[in-house]
Amino acid sequence: MTSDETTPQAPPQSFLIADCGASNTTVALFDEAAGSYRLIAQAAAPTTAAAPWEDIHLGLRQAIQQIADATGRTLLNKRGDLIRPARASGRGVDAFAAVFSAAPPLNTILAGLFDKVSLASARRALSAAYTHEIDTLTPADTRNENEQIASIVNSQPDIIFIAGGTDNGAERQLLDLVETVQIGALALSTTKPPHVIFAGNKALREQIRSLLGENIHLHVADNVRPSLQTEQLHDAANLVSEQYQNLKIKSLPGIQNIIDWSSAPMQPTAQALAQITDCFAQIQNGRVMAVDLGSRSVTLTEAAPNSESRLCVRTDLGMGQPIANILEQAALADIMRWLPSSITEAEAHNFIRNKALFPQTIPGTKSEHRIAYAAAREILRNVVEQAGQRWYGNHPQTQPLRLLLVRGSTLTKSPRPNQTLLMLLDTLRPTGIFSVALDVYGVLPALGVLAEHEPLAAVQALEGQALHNLGWVVVPTGKGQPGQLAMKVTLESGQAQRLEVEVEYGTIEIVPLAPGQSAQVALQPARRFDIGYGAGRGKTVTIRGGALGMVIDARGYPLDLPADDAARETLMNQWLWDIGG
Repeated sequence: MTSDETTPQAPPQSFLIADCGASNTTVALFDEAAGSYRLIAQAAAPTTAAAPWEDIHLGLRQAIQQIADATGRTLLNKRGDLIRPARASGRGVDAFAAVFSAAPPLNTILAGLFDKVSLASARRALSAAYTHEIDTLTPADTRNENEQIASIVNSQPDIIFIAGGTDNGAERQLLDLVETVQIGALALSTTKPPHVIFAGNKALREQIRSLLGENIHLHVADNVRPSLQTEQLHDAANLVSEQYQNLKIKSLPGIQNIIDWSSAPMQPTAQALAQITDCFAQIQNGRVMAVDLGSRSVTLTEAAPNSESRLCVRTDLGMGQPIANILEQAALADIMRWLPSSITEAEAHNFIRNKALFPQTIPGTKSEHRIAYAAAREILRNVVEQAGQRWYGNHPQTQPLRLLLVRGSTLTKSPRPNQTLLMLLDTLRPTGIFSVALDVYGVLPALGVLAEHEPLAAVQALEGQALHNLGWVVVPTGKGQPGQLAMKVTLESGQAQRLEVEVEYGTIEIVPLAPGQSAQVALQPARRFDIGYGAGRGKTVTIRGGALGMVIDARGYPLDLPADDAARETLMNQWLWDIGG
């Protein structure tokens, strides 16, 4: 080993960040170039946590070696260990971090008093982490105590989440539930002792500690429902996330090598995505939404300035093994409405079932692509509706969007990004004037880690086009008649003549603007339409073109799909044609 191998390089620092997903492990290298931080290289390899490899470290090293081969930079030593910190010769990196969604979700039993109060708040806290609810214990449960105890023993949960009772409120019913939990948990104490999280009436904490005893792992969080009008989920959600890290991530085969390399604590991918969404909200000074349609889960998060970000993780849906669950949560007819008449119900059903059995396969024909997209539409619609209900109840979100972040190979690696955008507009139902960025390199969670530890590096990497700018979208709210004027658009730029476009209600229009080209756009909605500044009030914005220019979606939401199959297919083909898909 030469002397430069032992002398740490002075700043600037370099960062290697891994995202270990259910199917693929993505690694991104960030370093200084031309005076600012940039995404230098990215690589992906199959995740090797499952059989036949059963060593997540192997897939990670493969991805790192790909980066080394592409950059000519030595990152691993002869033993296959990461060289850290970086050497004066240019070998290695200064910092390494990893985020994970490869581990299975926490199997969770939920115990609480009332479904629409404490249990609803508990589910919102659990939805911010990778969890799977396997049973619920309530006073209204028709099973007797012995049957409830048997359920705890047979299901062998990772955690039991107990909520209920406002602070200094209900006690007896909640203590009865805890006694049932205590008997079931003790029966598991010699095999798989569950971790119990108590996020209920704070006046009962000491009684519950005494009741559960020392043989049961008890974690206490702030009451998720301290009063009927107040909800506080942050502390409980963080505790659940910690349990996912401790019980699931740290039990992945080969994880110790990754822990030894890490410069920062490991964290779930969803939390890292929420961090970068919050960072964007501060930068944009507006509402930002991110969607991640993964193989084994779907994540939806949104943030706004000076407010806590919202996070919803669905482990029962995804484009891999969980894809079959959409057949239970949506009617097959709901999926078929997005498909041409040439595709039969049997074809759609068989493709979805086979995809669940062989999650790493990709669609091989045009029909399979269409079925996958139809299933993805219903998955996203299901997630968005549930998240909206949990976040806003009966008061739907009306704040206009400023930025939409998109990740997941189904969405970012589509042959035609126009189709992806149409799917997102149909399912997410965003409104306002906003840009759309695709995470084609799979680095958004990595940027979330950077934003937490090195904010300047994250911001500069974003400015260096780590994301793919799809373009700008304008979605007015309001209802009208087909053919009625919804908006006038006037575009002026230094490279083109003045362009005026009239957009009719019920249509999609694309205003051409080359990638990187700057233009001033005057948007004037009709009297009954609102783009985020009040009905009929216009706005002039300066934008830079993306891959699709500027898209005006004046179809109105919710979408009015014809009941007649032929008419519906004609209309959807027209939308696809209009958006260039």
